Formats: sequence, structure tokens, C-alpha cells
Amino acid sequence: MRRKRRRLNPKAIIIVIVLAAAYILFTNIGGVFGSDELNLNDLNKEEMIVAEADVPKTQKITLAAAGDIIFHMSQIDSGYDEQTDSYDFDSFFEYVKPVIEAADIAVANFEGTTGGTSESYKAYPRFNIPDETLDAVKYAGFDVLSTANNHTLDTYKDGLIRTLDEIEERGMLAVGTYREKPESRVLYVEEKGIKLAFLSYTFSCNGMESTMTPEDLDAMVNIVNENYVLSDETEAAKILEDIEEAKEEGADVITAIMHWGNEYQKDPSIAQRELADLMFTNGVDLILGSHPHVIQDSKTLEYEGEKKFVVYSMGNFISNQRQETLDVYYPNLENYYTEDGVIINIEIEKDFETGITTLGEIEFVPTWVYRVEAPPLYDYDVIPVEEYLKNNSLNLDDYTLSRMERSFRDTMSKMNINQ
Repeated sequence: MRRKRRRLNPKAIIIVIVLAAAYILFTNIGGVFGSDELNLNDLNKEEMIVAEADVPKTQKITLAAAGDIIFHMSQIDSGYDEQTDSYDFDSFFEYVKPVIEAADIAVANFEGTTGGTSESYKAYPRFNIPDETLDAVKYAGFDVLSTANNHTLDTYKDGLIRTLDEIEERGMLAVGTYREKPESRVLYVEEKGIKLAFLSYTFSCNGMESTMTPEDLDAMVNIVNENYVLSDETEAAKILEDIEEAKEEGADVITAIMHWGNEYQKDPSIAQRELADLMFTNGVDLILGSHPHVIQDSKTLEYEGEKKFVVYSMGNFISNQRQETLDVYYPNLENYYTEDGVIINIEIEKDFETGITTLGEIEFVPTWVYRVEAPPLYDYDVIPVEEYLKNNSLNLDDYTLSRMERSFRDTMSKMNINQ
């Protein structure tokens, strides 16, 4: 975090001026009329002192981060109500909603597009999902969505634009894709006097880049491929420019949301590690990773005396990627890891006297996607595992509990791997 020049609080300056004027006024009145009734000695002198306690010297906020939000066709079909001919996915997030809502700011990766009904809803390999998915994401408590990922262009340029429209219509913010060339690629969010800068990049758009002109692609999608960034100056230029701008704009914390890495690989690649080092060295404070669909390492690091944090992949927050659905396609992988996710709560504290902002406590909330047969197809629930393992308030059978226990154990084994 950056050290800033100490600035006088405008509110405190106004209070001092008003009190000084009042003092002069009452003193003159007493002198002119010779009245003892306005004797300032009888007043509580403490009331003449600016109440510095009313102006916070420090402030804390919590940033909550989650991984990939993906809606496959079985999820879409499960949210459909034939009687009303409508979709509702709110119940998918019922159990995890209190965790998300407790944060001051909550972010996640929205993987897919809401391209509208001009063509039918579809999922992998090109996602066009109902607008109601965003209603559910809003219901869960998310504030900021990263929209730069390998499915950004699944419904072409128009779908990219419409997705942004639908996100913003629901009062959420997006970063990583744009309707046209923006004045700034950085999203700034201020909460309780703490200014956060969000950067978002994807390694590719699954070849759909060819549907855009080079000018539109550069303007509308943040693409940075970690496999080339250290050997190709043009790959590094965009992200370094954005970091520098965020510093010049006085951001207290710079967060990079990265769609990178290798799918289903539990360990971050060398390229991911090298790009993380480049970003930290140049001023990024937090790195939040997605795309591998499994949990990868998180680390708390120190750069020039400042605390930094990276999670290379937060896994799937919600999807239909699970052992039952992936074994056919990937029989040699341990596919149950795709059921795992984690919410990371990061405490951020700012000292307004020194202008220094620091990362505080970091809390890990492992999540697991529970799927059970229910009309019309399945019921999906994102479950904060530890809470519901303690008392089994959901009355889950032993087999399901064992899968949750496995998920919790494996997720926590990847958290804060500082070596």
C-alpha cells in the first residue's frame, strides 16, 4: 500500500473556524455590554475543543472474494418454473448469502454472458444464460463482477455489451470488459474513505477474438496472457499502465483479478508465479485468481516491508462441474476437486493520519456445491462447509458429509502455503 501526504480533514477545519468565530463574537458581546451572563469562563472549555474523536483516525473494511460463477444447462433447467415460465436461482445461494453480505465489498468472476433470448439459452462450450442468473448473484450479495474471462465473447460483441447492461441495471459493477474504449480500464470503488482499485484480465477468449476487429478487441476486453508477459513487452504494457494509473489516482489498495492458469491443475504454473511477482513488484497488493476450476495455493507475502496476498485460483463458486459429470470426459482426473470453492475475507485498514493502508486478518471460508435430485431436475446449494459440518443442521447423509469433509480438508490444505 502507498504512503500518502497527511491531509487536514475538511470537516475538522470547518469546525475550528466556526468555534473561533463564536469565541470572538461572544468575547466582544461581553466587552460591549459588561455582562457576566456571557462569561466564557463559565463555559465548559472542553466544548471549545474540536472533538477529534468524532473524526476516525483509522477505518477498517472487509473485501470478500469468490471464484467462478458458472451456470451449466442442468443448473439453468433446474431454475426453470414451467407454471410461471420463468427462472429463479436465488435458492442456490441461500446458505452462503450471509457470508457474502457481511463484507463491505464482495467480488467474483462471472463466467458467461447474458446475451438475451434472440437465441436459445445454452452452456458449454459457449454460454448464453438467463438474466435471472444475475438476479441471484445480486441476491447473494455481490457488488463487483469480473467479466474478463475465456467466455467473455461467447455471444459475440453484442452479448458482451448486453451482459454489462444487465449487470449495471441490477446495481452491480463490472471490470475487465467495456462497451467501447474506456477513459480508464481500472474500476475505482471507495468505501468508508478507503479507495480500492480493481484490475481484471483474461488469458484468452477461446478463439472468439477472431469475431472482433483488433481495435474493438483491444478496447473492449482486457487480455493479458501470462505465458508471454515476461518475454513480450506488449503483453506487459497494458497491466503495467493500469497499475501506474491506479497509483497516480491515489488508490489505497490495488487488486488484480486474474483469469489465468491451467484447468484442473491444483498447482499454479511457473508463468502464474512470475506474473504475480511482476505485479507485486510494481504495486499490486492483492491478486485473486480464477479459471482452473479447482483450488490452487494462496500465499501471504512481503514486498519491501508491505504485506501482499495472492490466491492463484479460488475454484468454482458454483457450477455443475463435479465428479458425476466430469468422469466421462476426464476419467484420469480427480474430478471432485471441481466441487470446491473458497470465499476469502480480507481485512483492509487505513490510518487517516499517516495515509498508510495495510492488509489485516485474512479469513478462509471453504465452500462446496451440493447437488440433490429435486423437481424439475436438481437443487443446487453453495454451502459454507465448516459451519454446516459442525452440527449437520441440513441432516445430510453420511456419504454427503464425507464429501463435504474431504472438500474442507483439501481446500484448507491449499490456503496460506507460504514456502
